[in-house]
Amino acid sequence: MSLDPYDYLRIRVQMDFKCHRCGICCQVADPIDIYPKDIRRLASYFELSLEETIREYTIPHPSEPDIRAFKVSAPCRFYDKTIKGCKIYPARPMVCRCSPFLSPGQIGLQGIEIYEDCPASRESLKIIERDLDPLLNPDPKMQKKLEKALSKMMQIE
Repeated sequence: MSLDPYDYLRIRVQMDFKCHRCGICCQVADPIDIYPKDIRRLASYFELSLEETIREYTIPHPSEPDIRAFKVSAPCRFYDKTIKGCKIYPARPMVCRCSPFLSPGQIGLQGIEIYEDCPASRESLKIIERDLDPLLNPDPKMQKKLEKALSKMMQIE
């Protein structure tokens, strides 16, 4: 796995991220990307075939031909305001698992994107600003730990 210093920073901040469960990201994300592994996870969760899952829950992605998107994503049909959480949490898509710092499009990019409308993301910014140099330069042991954490979060192992 070839990661740059900002990737290590993003992984570390994501590991320490404390979601407030406000649901803002669930209400504004459009589209919500669905990767093949997400479809398999959803199919298993709903006890449907892959074809039924694709038909019931996804549409072709508007800008990425290799992936799909949730049919209803703004707001996400699976966010429940009463419980302040995701109704399909164990089967949630990879982009939800990796939000806000590890969305697939950010890996390998210079810098880090902070979601201003996410209160927990703003709190993470304070940590980044305070500890930027050590976060960008982890020792080899920490690099291995962060790579393993990334693999687990993205469920690519």
